[in-house]
Amino acid sequence: MTPSKIIFLSQATVLLLVAACVKTITPPPLAGFPLQQEFRDWRSIQVCHADEQLIESELTRFNEFADDFLQDTSAKTKLSENQQIALLEVSPQLKPLLDGFGNLLFQTPNCSFSKNPRIMSLVRKASALLSLSRQRLQQSPTLLGALKESTSMALWKKTQPAAIEKARKEWCPPPEQRSPAPDIFYVSEDEELRKEWLFCDGTRVVSESGKETSLIPSKNPLPKYRSYPKRLYFEAAESYPDNQIHRPPRGER
Repeated sequence: MTPSKIIFLSQATVLLLVAACVKTITPPPLAGFPLQQEFRDWRSIQVCHADEQLIESELTRFNEFADDFLQDTSAKTKLSENQQIALLEVSPQLKPLLDGFGNLLFQTPNCSFSKNPRIMSLVRKASALLSLSRQRLQQSPTLLGALKESTSMALWKKTQPAAIEKARKEWCPPPEQRSPAPDIFYVSEDEELRKEWLFCDGTRVVSESGKETSLIPSKNPLPKYRSYPKRLYFEAAESYPDNQIHRPPRGER
């Protein structure tokens, strides 16, 4: 076998070994999301031995992927809050993908195809997107916590009318059974620390940060219920047990 053929076969063998070593990374499955793709793992690959068209193709797909990821984890996303939560929960699993492309971008300037202006344009864009994506991964725990708090709060607020009506039926005595003091049947405190004491006769006491506690009589007084002196409402509110106040789930706040 001639030396030229030996060199040619050696180069072909290297390329085959590189191709054999290239592994794929599959981003976490998110049904219906545009981010479900497969990428090659470039973390331990001699990038300069790879096919130039493959490099261009991988960079193009990575840039599209990173654009989508940054968009879908931003305030301008079109995803629902539950979809955003699902995406952020699995986003740490994208770190190998980012590390792999970090290696590709690091090696590319030393390769022969660095003279290809198309590839280097893709490299510059990928470098910027990679940096932004790493930052987004660092922010993901904070973003995830805020989204969970928001969805938890929305659910809590949605259930309040039913909870209030249930408490009214359970705790309010008939009008003829007049208590010596006004009866409280429900107290809540929202995310702004606004407290509201609800009385069986329709009266409310409201406490808000930076404001004086106020008494709000019922706009439509309930028939057969008689009101009490104002001080009794405030006294009842002040003595109400703190551990019986309904609040949003603290685990998501």
